[in-house]
Amino acid sequence: MRTLKAFTWGYYGWGSESKHFVRAADWMERKRGFLPPVFVDLRFSRGGRAANFKGNLFRDIVGSRRYIWMRKLGNKRIKTKTGKRMQIADPSAAVELFDRILRYSKEHRRVIMFCACGTPMRMGRASCHRTVVADLLLKEAKKRRWKLQLSEWPGEKPISLRVKANKAQEVAISKGLCNIPLGPMAGTIPQMAVLGWGSDVRFDTPDGGWTIVTGPADVLRGQWQLGAYVHATGRTKADTSELSQNFVKKLGYGARSIRN
Repeated sequence: MRTLKAFTWGYYGWGSESKHFVRAADWMERKRGFLPPVFVDLRFSRGGRAANFKGNLFRDIVGSRRYIWMRKLGNKRIKTKTGKRMQIADPSAAVELFDRILRYSKEHRRVIMFCACGTPMRMGRASCHRTVVADLLLKEAKKRRWKLQLSEWPGEKPISLRVKANKAQEVAISKGLCNIPLGPMAGTIPQMAVLGWGSDVRFDTPDGGWTIVTGPADVLRGQWQLGAYVHATGRTKADTSELSQNFVKKLGYGARSIRN
């Protein structure tokens, strides 16, 4: 039996650029041999300040057939304001979500479950309720004796790259900026836009080079840009690998699975 896969995602920082995330997600899934993904909204409330995520705005971007709001799997503490930080409104709704993952897999579609939080974990501890929903899904998969893997989007394994920096990247590196431009948001999606979390990239420049531990790109000021989350310039390969593993572990970006 093949392994079922689904993804989690936090839309923090995407706001007005969310259509470019959708474009990249659709492109990546087609590249993997799947139809464009279905987005499952795990928020208890669809308010907030983020552009394109209020009410039905994100549904209108992806289309009603590819958007599902599962308020039952939202964090009801947003309403109660008391008790534990993460309180799933109706944990039994994980059964329904697992059924959807199964059904869409037969259509060669996969699910991206999302909420607003930028990271699923902080310092190795759950900081977003989507981690709790993921645990509920894994328990349901184990109960039904299904193989299931859940990963933070894009779910790729981290890789090591060495590239020659272009002029724009040289300028960003010389200034020590936290974002390295990859190319304009319009047109072709850069290959490095969908790197797995914890990937390390060395940008060679005339003055030497700059190595960062990074992940999938986002869009900022009209450009696809890689985040320089951890600086690893001058580190050995083993040290860089350790930095990558710690980064992924502390922020919860690694894959979790049930294998029967």
